[in-house]
Amino acid sequence: MTAPSLRLARPSRPAATAALTVVVAIVVVVAAWHVVAVTFFTRENGTPGAIPPPVAVLARVAQNLTDAGYWSGLAATAGAALTGYAIAVVIALVLGTAVILIPALEAFATQLGIIAACIPVAAVSPIVVIMSPSGSRAVSVVLAVLAVIFPMIIGVLLGLRAASPTQLDLVHVYGGTELTAIRRVRLISALPALLTALKIGAPAAFLGAMTGEFFAVGVDAGMGRLLISQQYVGDYAGMWAIAVLAAGVSALGYALLAAVAAVIAPWTRHLGGGAR
Repeated sequence: MTAPSLRLARPSRPAATAALTVVVAIVVVVAAWHVVAVTFFTRENGTPGAIPPPVAVLARVAQNLTDAGYWSGLAATAGAALTGYAIAVVIALVLGTAVILIPALEAFATQLGIIAACIPVAAVSPIVVIMSPSGSRAVSVVLAVLAVIFPMIIGVLLGLRAASPTQLDLVHVYGGTELTAIRRVRLISALPALLTALKIGAPAAFLGAMTGEFFAVGVDAGMGRLLISQQYVGDYAGMWAIAVLAAGVSALGYALLAAVAAVIAPWTRHLGGGAR
């Protein structure tokens, strides 16, 4: 009777240790932030400077959350991020399937991902802006795609190739095609790597879409536009509050995907790619 109870207790220890580590890390970062802000970035009249104290920033975050304009901007940026995220996922899945069916395409798919990751944002953004009509969020969508596509391609390729040769041979012995093997074996085996890539891509897509709003023309709503407006008036607390909100949304996207992974593929937590 003792052995089963010990087996059930083991998984909770790493989780508790990880949670405690996160809490301690947050406390240390916030404490260091406060010390730096108060010591080096407080003006002579006592008002916050370029780095305001965390209490002032959190107060502004709470104030922003009651402003409908911020929610509208958040929705606009999230919409562009989701669009780019979905496009990148579809491209990666199509490329991964094509590579499995035609292995000669692997070099093309890998190079495409590398090129997408290496394209300078400052170079491609003006081109997209010129090619899109005024008021379009195309540049935000494109930057979201570029931010997500490389980890997605790598995750899909690694995942689809993680299938057991024995399972693949079994499918072929019973007359199954490579498409059958992809559908019945490779996609399931790919879940750990695929879910990991999806989680990594969620924050990257939001930050990519937000960056695109710095280049967009004729666009008034969005977290990036709000950040620019705060920069113009020198509202440091407002700028930091938007940064904190953006980081929170990115972390929320990661957490939601981790929760989804825990539901649809609970075994992936033991393989290092799923919910943790």
